[in-house]
Amino acid sequence: MTSPPPSDGETPSTNADTAQTASTPSDRFGYLFDLIGDAVVEFEIREGIPIVRAVNPAFEDVFGYNREDVLGRSLNEFIVPDEKNEQATTFDRRTERGEENFAVVERQTATGVRDFLYRGVPYERADGRQYGFAIYSDITEQRRYERHMRVVHRLLRHDLRNSLSVILGAADQIAVTADDEEIVSFAEQISKHTNQLSSLGEEINTIERVLVGETERTSIDVAAECRHVGGQYPQSGQDGTVTVEASGALSARAVPGFRNAIEALVENGLVHGDDSPRVHVSAYRDSTRVVVVVADNGPGIPEPERASVFDDRPITQLDHGSGIGLWLVRWIVEGCQGELEYERTRDGWTAIRLLLQSAESQ
Repeated sequence: MTSPPPSDGETPSTNADTAQTASTPSDRFGYLFDLIGDAVVEFEIREGIPIVRAVNPAFEDVFGYNREDVLGRSLNEFIVPDEKNEQATTFDRRTERGEENFAVVERQTATGVRDFLYRGVPYERADGRQYGFAIYSDITEQRRYERHMRVVHRLLRHDLRNSLSVILGAADQIAVTADDEEIVSFAEQISKHTNQLSSLGEEINTIERVLVGETERTSIDVAAECRHVGGQYPQSGQDGTVTVEASGALSARAVPGFRNAIEALVENGLVHGDDSPRVHVSAYRDSTRVVVVVADNGPGIPEPERASVFDDRPITQLDHGSGIGLWLVRWIVEGCQGELEYERTRDGWTAIRLLLQSAESQ
């Protein structure tokens, strides 16, 4: 039996008993402890050492030790690699002080060293003794995939950038020197699409920085971010007009890369606007939320692209959209735990709203 005893002197029930009754809190907890897919250990801190008091079946499977092998002994001597002892000791000290732990760690398993998302939950028993639960979720394959994709992205960006530079240079040279109008037209098409691919590479660069960078929400002055983005463009020019209405300070809970979402929407409005594109950025407080609106006088977002970004419609080969800027906006807003809204206004403008939690409502 692997269920942790609810208190000293009690005899834990078997899995079968728990499955049949599961009526009292201790029964239900024991049932969860036994059947949860993650490896879980209950331990007692004795003189700074985590002494194992119970393990679940998943722990036995993952780490390769029977319950009898580890009960009453230090957890660290079984699963912590030698070079990670200092880190494990730091976690134990935090548990002893009643503090939670949350980290990505390496642990020795039955199949070698693997990566885990570790969550340490401390608790104190009625007799004053300090206990804790260690929960280990195996994320080895996820981490390996992320590392592989980062390498692939870097290689592709490098090769793509170099090849596009060569193609663009050749196309420009042909357009300048060719006498045949048809050849010049083809060269201009090559140059146009090469520049589009180069721009796409830059968007992917931005997405990678945002998604693998700092994702912890902090208090950000959204009004200042809007003014900063607006300051990158002239209020009026041949490439379009950008105006900003965001005075004072508006603090919202957002990720550090939030500014990229505003920039992507402004660029989208300028590129897809009418012959004289206009973009208006505004920010205001609405109850417990801070709202950022980026509106443009363009024709609106095509329905297939709008549906996949705003309505979670599956992406197909035929309606994948014309770019990834809107996806960048969606992923950033999701990281902020906010909401994204689309509206086609009566006066023919396209408005995209980013709804964030106000920092002052915390």
